[in-house]
Amino acid sequence: MFLWLKLLAFGVAFLGQDAFLKGEETTTTPDTEPTTVIPEATCAIIEDVKDSKNNSNMAEVFLKIHTKDTEYIILGDDRNRTVSSSNRSIELPKCRSYTVKVKNGRCTDGTSSSFLVPKVTRESLKVEETNSTRALLCWSSSLACATVTVTCHETVFSFPPMHSENSNSPDKNQICDVLKNLLPNRLYNCIGSIGFNGNSVANPNFTLLTDYGVPEAPQNLQIVHKNTTGVTVNWTAPGDTSNGPIDGYLVKFFVEGEWHPVRQVNTTHCTYYEFHPYTRASVSVTPYTINKHNEMVKGSSESREFTTDAAVPEEVSHIKAILTADNAVQITCKKQKEFGPHAQFILVWENDRQTENKSKCEFIRENLFYLTNYTFKIFVFNGIHNGKEVVGSIKTRYNSRALIIFLAFLIIVTVIALLLVLYKIYDLHQKKLSNSSEGVNLVAVKDDDKQLLNIEPIPSELLLDTYKRKIADEGRLFLEEFQSIPRVFSKFSIKEAKKSHNQNKNRYIDILPYDHNRVELSEMPGDPGSDYINASYIDGFKEPRKYIAAQGPKDETTDDFWRMIWEQKATIIVMVTRCEEGKRNKCAQYWPSMENGTATYGDIIVKIYESKTCPDYVIQKLHITNGRERTAGRDVTHIQFTSWPDHGVPEDPHLLLKLRRRVNALSNFFSGPIVVHCSAGVGRTGTYIGIDAMLEGLDAEGRVDVYGYIVKLRRQRCLMVQVESQYILIHQALVEYNQYGETEISLSELHSSLNDLKRKDHPSEPSLLEAEFKRLPSYKGWRTQNIGNRDENKSKNRNANIIPYDFNRVPIRYEEDCSKEGEHDSEESSDEDSDCEESSRYINASFITGYWGPKAMIATQGPLQETISDFWQMVFQRKVKVIVMLTELKEGDQELCAQYWGEGKQTYDGIEVQMADVNSGPGYTIRAFDVAHLKTKETQKVYQYQYHQWSGCDVPETPKDLVSMILNIKQKLPARQVTEDSRRTRSVPLLVHCCDGSQQTGVFCALMTLLESAETEEVIDVFQVVKSLRRTRLGIVSTFEQYQFLYDTIASTYPAQNGQIKKSSQQEDKVEFCSEVGKSDQETDLITTDLALPRPEEIEPPEICDGSKTADSTKETESSTNGPTTAVLT
Repeated sequence: MFLWLKLLAFGVAFLGQDAFLKGEETTTTPDTEPTTVIPEATCAIIEDVKDSKNNSNMAEVFLKIHTKDTEYIILGDDRNRTVSSSNRSIELPKCRSYTVKVKNGRCTDGTSSSFLVPKVTRESLKVEETNSTRALLCWSSSLACATVTVTCHETVFSFPPMHSENSNSPDKNQICDVLKNLLPNRLYNCIGSIGFNGNSVANPNFTLLTDYGVPEAPQNLQIVHKNTTGVTVNWTAPGDTSNGPIDGYLVKFFVEGEWHPVRQVNTTHCTYYEFHPYTRASVSVTPYTINKHNEMVKGSSESREFTTDAAVPEEVSHIKAILTADNAVQITCKKQKEFGPHAQFILVWENDRQTENKSKCEFIRENLFYLTNYTFKIFVFNGIHNGKEVVGSIKTRYNSRALIIFLAFLIIVTVIALLLVLYKIYDLHQKKLSNSSEGVNLVAVKDDDKQLLNIEPIPSELLLDTYKRKIADEGRLFLEEFQSIPRVFSKFSIKEAKKSHNQNKNRYIDILPYDHNRVELSEMPGDPGSDYINASYIDGFKEPRKYIAAQGPKDETTDDFWRMIWEQKATIIVMVTRCEEGKRNKCAQYWPSMENGTATYGDIIVKIYESKTCPDYVIQKLHITNGRERTAGRDVTHIQFTSWPDHGVPEDPHLLLKLRRRVNALSNFFSGPIVVHCSAGVGRTGTYIGIDAMLEGLDAEGRVDVYGYIVKLRRQRCLMVQVESQYILIHQALVEYNQYGETEISLSELHSSLNDLKRKDHPSEPSLLEAEFKRLPSYKGWRTQNIGNRDENKSKNRNANIIPYDFNRVPIRYEEDCSKEGEHDSEESSDEDSDCEESSRYINASFITGYWGPKAMIATQGPLQETISDFWQMVFQRKVKVIVMLTELKEGDQELCAQYWGEGKQTYDGIEVQMADVNSGPGYTIRAFDVAHLKTKETQKVYQYQYHQWSGCDVPETPKDLVSMILNIKQKLPARQVTEDSRRTRSVPLLVHCCDGSQQTGVFCALMTLLESAETEEVIDVFQVVKSLRRTRLGIVSTFEQYQFLYDTIASTYPAQNGQIKKSSQQEDKVEFCSEVGKSDQETDLITTDLALPRPEEIEPPEICDGSKTADSTKETESSTNGPTTAVLT
C-alpha cells in the first residue's frame, strides 16, 4: 500500500507547478495540474514552497521547525546545505532532486525527497514566425530543463533541454527553435509534450499555417501573333498551385543584348510593340505570388525565342557618283537599316534599263557614251521587301583622248612661234627690271615651308569634337597651328607694289600683293604704275581666281578700283568693314549716295538705283558704264557687312553664314570674280573667303582642310586671316553650319517648306520640324547667374529656375547722376552700366536680342508686390515706350503678376505714375501712363498693351489678334536705323513680361523678330531666332508647341495666293488713342540699342605694328609687319 501511494505521488509531482509540496497536501491553480510529493518520513518537514523573488529559476523552500534545536541537512546538487531554526528557509534551483535529513528534532530519522518542477501552462508552446518551409517555436526560459517534443502530421521534432542563450530567440525570457522541412501553404495540427527527467508533465496542442511557396513555371508558352514591331505571347497557368495562388506574371523581353523593362501582368497573355523590324529576341515569363508578408515570391521561368517580321528597308544615303574616267562611273552609297535577312543593293540604269546587284554598295560601269547624262536608281532588297528608290544622275565628259592628236599638232606649231618671240620677251623683261627703282637683293631666301605643320583634313562627323579639342586649354592647339603659318612667304617677290610711283596707293606699307598673282590693270600711256592696284587673285575651292582680295579703296585709288571692277567683269562687291570705325578711317566711300544718284570715277560712271538696309548688312544696286567704250553697262551689287565689331570678331558666326547666303544668291556663272575687301584686305577679307571656300569643300567632300587652305591663302596674299581669333572663327562657322545646317526660309517657299517639315514618313518617327527643334541648344548654365542667386535677391525672383544671366541683366541705378553719365558712355565698355554696377539694385530682367540687334527689348517677370518700385524705376531709366503684358493678374488662386498701376496718381520711390487713358483692341487692352520723375521733373509717355488670350504655357489658339497687337505696338515704337549713333544709346523702347519673363515673353519676342525679318528681307529663320534668344534668358521657347506656333503664325500672316505671298489683312488692324493722333515725332524719336561687345578673351590684337612708316610726305601709310599699330584694320 505504501509503495503504491509513493509511485502515485511521484507521477503526479511532474505535473505540478511550484515544487516541494508538503506531506500529502495538494495545490491547484488555474491552468495547472496538481503535484504531490510523498515524504519517506512520517512527520511533516516542508511547510511551504514559493518562487524566488530574485530569480525565476530558483524556488524558496520553507521548512518546519519543531523544536529549537531542529536542524535539517539538504542533500543534492553535489553539495550539502544545512537549515537551522535561526534560518528556516532556503533558495534552491528548480529542476533538481533533493533529500532532506533531520539532524535534530522529533523526526530524527525522518527523510523527505522532493522534485522542483517549473510552472507549466496549456499554452506553453507558441509559434512566433512562419515562412513557406519553416516555423519558429518558442517556450518560456523557465522550462530550460524540460525536453520538448512536437508531432506535426506524423513529423516529430525533438528539442533537448537548453538555455535561452543557446536558442534562436533574442529574448532571454524564452527559448526558441526551428521546425524545418515544412510544406508551403499547409495547415498543421501539432501535439506537444513537455517532459522532465523522462516524464511528461504537459501536452499542449497548437496549429501552424505555413506561408505561400515558390510557384511552378507556366505552361504552353507560345508566340500567337507578331508583326514588324510587336509580338503577342500566350501561356497557361502552372498545373500545380498547391504552394499558393498565382497573383501575376513578370514578362521580360531580351532584345539585342539587353533586357527591356519588366512588364507585370495578371493575365495569361502580353503584347509588346517596341521592337525594330526583323529583330531576334526572346521572352521570359515568370509567375509570382504575394506572400503573407506582402513580399513577391518569384517562381520558375519559361522562355521562348522569336524574330519579328521583316519590313521595307530604309533608303540608301550618302550616294556619291564620280567619274573615274571620261566615260566611266563609280557609284557608292551607304545602307541604312535593312530590316530583313540580308541586304542586296540594286542599281537600275534608266537609260538602257540595265540592272546590277551587289552585297556592297559599290558599282563601277565603264564604256558609257561621252557627254551623256545618265540617270540611275538605287534601292535595297532585304530578301523580302524592296526599299525606297533613290534617284541620281551623272554626266560623262567629252573624249579627252580625241584631243591629243589635235593638241600635239597645236603644240608643235606654237613651240616654233614661241621660240621666235622668246628672245624678245626676255629682252623686254630685262629692260623692265633695269627701270625698277630698286635692285634685286642677292640674299638667300629662307624656306618658309619648313615651319608648316602636317594637319590632316577634318571629316564632317569629327568637326565638333576636333573644335572642342583644339579650343581647350585657352585654344593652345589653334594658336600652335596659326603661328606655324608664315605671315609672308618670302620666296614670292613683291616689287611692283614697292615702286615709288605705287607706294602712295597702298593703305599700309607692309600689306602688299605678290607680283605673281596681283591684279594688273590695263596700262595707260604716259602714266607709270597705272597697271597697279593693291589687289590679289585668290583661288576658291577647286576654282581658280574665284575671288579678288583688295584693300579698302583710298580717295586716291577709287578710280583704279572701279577700273578693276570694269576690266575684271566683276558684278559682286563684298565690303566687310564700315567706312569709319571708332573715329578711324577704314575705307573711302567709293559709291554715290541715294541723294546724289550718280558719280563719275575716272572713265567709269556709277549710278545707284536701289539701297536696302538690314540689321547686319546693306545691299546697294549699282549700274556702271565706261565713258570710253560703247559697250552696254553692267549691273553691280554692293553688299556691305556692318556688324563686324571694332575689336575682335562677331560673337555669332551665323552672321557670316547669313552674309554668305546673300552673296551666293547674287552669284551666277557670268558674275566674274567676287571682289572682297575690308580695310587692309587681309584679315576680315581672308576670314570671309576662308569660310565660303571651306563650306563649299564641306558640301562637296564631307571634310575640310582649314589649315591647308589658309596656307594657300597666305601664298596668294600676305597676312590673309590676320589674327588667331579669325582663324578660330572660321572653325566656329564650319561647326555652326555642320551642326545646324540651313534653316532660313524665304516667304515665297514658306508654305511648301512648312508642309515638308511637318510631314512624317512613319508615325513613330519625328517630323523634320520636331528634329529641328530638338537640335536647338539649351544654353543652360552657359553664363553665370551670381547676382540673382544672392540671398538678398532670392525673394525678388518669382520663379527660382528663371534667373537672369549676369552679363545681360538690367541693373537699376540708385543715383540719377550715374544715370546721366551713363547716357554718354561709349560702346567701348563691356558693360553699359559698369560705372554704376556697385550702386545698382537687382531686378529679374534681361536685355533681349531683337531683329535690329542686341538689347532691343527687355524681358522681365511679372512684378511682385515688393518689386513694383524697381519695375517703374527700370521703365523710367531705360526710357521704355511700350510695356507688353502677356498674362492676367491671377489664374485661379495663383498670382501671376502684382497690379503695378492704379487709378489716379501713384508714387513709387520717386517715380509718379498716372493712368491717362484706357482703350481696347481685339483681345487686348491699351493703357496710357504719364510717368514723371519727382526730382528732375522729367516726364515720359508709356503705353501698356495687355493681351488677354494667352493662359499658362499654352499658345494662343488664333494668332491673328496677337499679330494685330504687335503691328499696333510698332506704331508706338521709333523707326529702327542701324547707325553708329544708334549703337551707343542706352534706351530700350520695348519691355515685355509674363509671369516668369520667359514662357509667353520668349514666344512674343521671337514672333516680333520674325515679323520684322519677314517684312524687311522677306525671309525668316525660326531656328536661329530662337537659338539667339535662348542665349539671353532661360526658358525661352521651351516646348515644341511654341516652336511650331511661330512657323504657323508667320505662315498665316503671309498666306500664299496664286503662288504669290500676300500680306494678311490682319496687318491693317490698328488701335489708336484719339488724344495721341496729333503727337509730334519727338516723343517717339528714340535711338536703338547697344552692340554687345565681345568678352575680353575674344578681343583681337591690333593689326598694325609699332614700327609704322609713312608712304610719302603728305599721306601716312601704316605698317602691319608684326600686327597693326592702329585699331583693327579688317
